Amino acid sequence: MLALRSLVRALPKSSLRQSAAGSLRSNTRSGIQRAAWQSKWQSSYSAFSTSAIKRESAGQFDQELSAKIAQEHSLELESHDDSKDESVNEYLKSSPFTVTEKPGSHEIVLTREFGNEQIKVELSISDINNMSEEEFDQNDEDDAFDDEPEYEQEKRTINQSKGGKIDVMPEDSIAPADREGDLDYSSGPSYPIRILVTITKPGNKAIQVAAVVVDGTIDIENLTIYEKASLVDAEGNKEAREAQSLYEGPPIRNLDPELQMHLERYLEERGINAELAVFLPDYVDQKEQKEYVSWLDNLRKFIDA
Repeated sequence: MLALRSLVRALPKSSLRQSAAGSLRSNTRSGIQRAAWQSKWQSSYSAFSTSAIKRESAGQFDQELSAKIAQEHSLELESHDDSKDESVNEYLKSSPFTVTEKPGSHEIVLTREFGNEQIKVELSISDINNMSEEEFDQNDEDDAFDDEPEYEQEKRTINQSKGGKIDVMPEDSIAPADREGDLDYSSGPSYPIRILVTITKPGNKAIQVAAVVVDGTIDIENLTIYEKASLVDAEGNKEAREAQSLYEGPPIRNLDPELQMHLERYLEERGINAELAVFLPDYVDQKEQKEYVSWLDNLRKFIDA
């Protein structure tokens, strides 16, 4: 290494100048070539356009869809049944229940006080849309049977459960149309509506009754006892697991008929009765139509925006 360094020092200064000049010419030539290449690349790059394609003002079928929605919206308003509004308003005037529901929500909640008890009835308008075709067909068959005298004789029970009949009491043999209030049990829609009835007492204890409203009757399915009322609407993971593990009680239809009858009368005394069973389908139908009309209106506004 030392010898190489000495050799370099011994070279004439003129040869070093020539070498430097050659290197400079080489670098200059290389720089000129690079500048030419860059100029050519920049020219080529600038010729490529990245501007956005002009947005279409509307889809091909937007106007047709909007017109169809508007037509459906008008038809729905024209088909509105004012008699149901009167029936709903009449019940609400005399009912101890307060109805709570929010526009845009499928949930309906009825609340009231009974002595020292807090009573809440919960249901959803989604039951109408969630019914299968088989369930609709079954309801049609049930309606056909209702027109037969023999079936009508068998059906005269107190809120008859699906699995068994309850002995008919003398006052229950009165035809529905002749009872107090002249309720028309066949006037409302025949689709079933599932309800949850929660009764809470002081001391933070509650029971929850799962039932089905259909054809002017309330059929109790099961009854769950909650030692802590907070478990009814459990939110935390621990309470939710505890609520899921609770024994829901036996199917009510499997109980002694007399016990079924007393449970039904217990609920009837708290307003879970035939009047409510006639009111709820009308109210659900009214609420569902309002939400559907609003849905159509909002959809049309979105399409037209």
